[in-house]
Amino acid sequence: MTKRAIHDVQSFLTFMQSDGDRVYQIVNVELLLRRHPPEAVVSFLQELHKDYGKALSKLIQEDKTSSRINELVAKRFRIKMAINTIRNLEKEDQAA
Repeated sequence: MTKRAIHDVQSFLTFMQSDGDRVYQIVNVELLLRRHPPEAVVSFLQELHKDYGKALSKLIQEDKTSSRINELVAKRFRIKMAINTIRNLEKEDQAA
């Protein structure tokens, strides 16, 4: 996987905190992709996505007004986009 491709995936997993002062990485995917095959990274991200889903369900049952719901929804969306990006890049690599 090229550095540009890894950067694209990482950009989905990085965001600014609401105060705008701090950059937050959900996962350092560059490090993971250096040490593990893309399929293993996708599996890890799927598990993380599922874990955040469980936390989201629990939080919704406890407090529907919590601002943490927004955070969990955003993280799940970003993880799903990263998964899709890795899969699409793998398909392109296989087709080439």
